[in-house]
Amino acid sequence: MAGDKMKSAPDRIEPPGLAVRAVTAAYAGAVLAPRGERFPAALAAAGTALISSYVGWRLRCAAMRRYGQTATGFVEDVIVLGTGIVTANPDLLVLRSPRRI
Repeated sequence: MAGDKMKSAPDRIEPPGLAVRAVTAAYAGAVLAPRGERFPAALAAAGTALISSYVGWRLRCAAMRRYGQTATGFVEDVIVLGTGIVTANPDLLVLRSPRRI
């Protein structure tokens, strides 16, 4: 995540970066899926990683013109971390009323 904020970091849409993103997303999708759904989950995760790489790159380029590379990288990392945590722990989205003792 730190490397993404460096001016020397290559664009995420370059082929080596896309390949790494697709493979790591496929692995994560397969690990998080139930046993019988691992392959479709891996494909969905890899596809999502590729699509979001392009969408994120375009949004980040537009935001960098106004806010700079470091600030936009930080905001992007917060979004990625937050959505990753919620994806792995969907129960966090369920609002529960406090227990009474």
